[in-house]
Amino acid sequence: MLKAHGMEAEMTRRDNRTLRLHLRIFGDIAYDDFREMEQHLEQELAAMDKPRIFALVDLTGFSGWEARAFWEDIRFTQKHGDEFSRLAIVGCNLKEKIMATLVDWFMLGSQVKYFESRSEAEAWLDGEQP
Repeated sequence: MLKAHGMEAEMTRRDNRTLRLHLRIFGDIAYDDFREMEQHLEQELAAMDKPRIFALVDLTGFSGWEARAFWEDIRFTQKHGDEFSRLAIVGCNLKEKIMATLVDWFMLGSQVKYFESRSEAEAWLDGEQP
């Protein structure tokens, strides 16, 4: 039986330097899922002047990665990691909390924080909480 998988992405420009990115990842992420989102994001970033990304990644339905998707995520983070100002990771178990910690180690120029509540994550992205 095939399980539903995918990635929903919403990108909103606040101005010519600030992009708000919301990702909801569910099931196992395939390379094509990640690559499609990445291409849209790169188009947005190319049209901006010194972009700053404020991202919320909802992993509550996440299961895992296809190996190629995982490698593509690493490559993308190396290329664009410094453009992320804040990254809020929303999860519901220890696996997602550990992932948030690992991401924080690799995204040195970014603030990365784990949340179990989407509304708290959004408030933090908006600067309403320290």
